[in-house]
Amino acid sequence: MIGSMYANMPMTLGLASAFMVAISTPTLAGQAEAAEAIEPTSVIMPMVDPERGRRLFVTKGCVLCHAVNGVGGIAAPALDTEGGNGQLDLLGFVVRMWNGAQAMIELQAFELGYQIDLTGEEIGHLAAFAASPEAQRRLTMQAVPDAMQSWIIDKPYWMGEGWPESFEQEYHENGLPLDYN
Repeated sequence: MIGSMYANMPMTLGLASAFMVAISTPTLAGQAEAAEAIEPTSVIMPMVDPERGRRLFVTKGCVLCHAVNGVGGIAAPALDTEGGNGQLDLLGFVVRMWNGAQAMIELQAFELGYQIDLTGEEIGHLAAFAASPEAQRRLTMQAVPDAMQSWIIDKPYWMGEGWPESFEQEYHENGLPLDYN
């Protein structure tokens, strides 16, 4: 009997504590009302084209570090859809770019001597290409100009231990400044 009397005690105390917090802090209720009054923000979604993304993948130089359909460099992760369903996760693509931004900027500075500039619309086209098995199948080495083919990077920098520290060390050993921005 005593065990059953205390069996619901933690829940009862938890509910009582929550009720006391709710009635003792009226500002929480006011904040909830204020949050409801905020208008949702609309999202501007560009019309994206996987074929345009395929062309940008080459012309912007993404192909120098990233491979798709076996075409391109191995300095950065491949962007193959790997049997994807063709659905575009634009925000997911942007997050992956953001997470790899430091490495991409360093690699671009080292290999190209400049940082590739992309607009939001261009990132959308690239994301559409990365999600399109059909557009990816149409990427061939013949789409890469002969002059660019010799620039394709065959060193898998991103797979190394201690990236990007090891890459920065290589910069320093080769006499390149660490503040190359």
